[in-house]
Amino acid sequence: MTLGSDGYFESFRGAVNTWECDDNGHMNVQFYVARASDGAFFLRHELGLSPSVIRDTQHTMIALEEHFRFHRELHAGDMMTMRSRLIDMREKTLVVYHELLNAGTGETAATMVAVSAYFNMKTRKVEPWPQSALEKGRALIGPLPDHAAPRSVQRETRLADLTLEEASARRFIEIYRGPVSPTQCDDFGHMNTQFYISRYSDGSGHLWQGIGLERKKMLAARRGSVVLEQRLNYVREVLSGDILIIKSALVEVGAKTIRICHFMFNAETGLLAATSEVTAIQLDLDTRRATSYSDEVREKFSTQVRSVAKVAP
Repeated sequence: MTLGSDGYFESFRGAVNTWECDDNGHMNVQFYVARASDGAFFLRHELGLSPSVIRDTQHTMIALEEHFRFHRELHAGDMMTMRSRLIDMREKTLVVYHELLNAGTGETAATMVAVSAYFNMKTRKVEPWPQSALEKGRALIGPLPDHAAPRSVQRETRLADLTLEEASARRFIEIYRGPVSPTQCDDFGHMNTQFYISRYSDGSGHLWQGIGLERKKMLAARRGSVVLEQRLNYVREVLSGDILIIKSALVEVGAKTIRICHFMFNAETGLLAATSEVTAIQLDLDTRRATSYSDEVREKFSTQVRSVAKVAP
């Protein structure tokens, strides 16, 4: 594949389907993650990890962390393209940048920075990159654009490795419980990244209720919620048949924004599987602009704020 004159290669081309949109009237966050997952196939190919090589060698590339900024809405029928390049190549990991564009307007819809690792599918462990992949990867490196830099949620940091028991003791809100099906797992034998964020999204109604609002009343008042920025960290593998519980905490309240931390646990072992840190806004569904929370709502929120520790990368 040839790099474009801008130093990127195209990694996705498609359109937004109606079933990818949510009750806010735009493409749901899980499908942005799905596009990054789709683009990773072409990145792996650029590094010499084509599908046939992955099958033959049983080595691939997996995401350890993904950082997203959502810049503009995408709606059903919008055409999309995505361009990608590396911003760093390390001994066992790399950092890739994806930019999802509205192909009709040329505007940036979302920016995504992923830390990924070279992965042995037999031992289920991370290994050093082969020399050939290092050389190919270094030829793809370019700078991270200013508009993709973190703002309210920092890259390459992690939330504390809590257990399910510890999250319950801290009175975090349970927003999801359910199983992992084979259709949610990829050809590397574990749950695909899309289905982590889909569970956070599906649990949002329980989160809003837990912090003092009802989703139906919000929609009746023409108010929605939109993620501005999000970091996903994958801590331990999730496999088909596993059962999951998500506990979430409201950690910060502003005039128009709130910050939330999600903790996904393996319900059988009680161990942490993944985390997510999110900055969200309240959206006026008519004007499609951010709007402030009322004093009454912010007062409700303030009683639900919990402390969540971070650890060194």
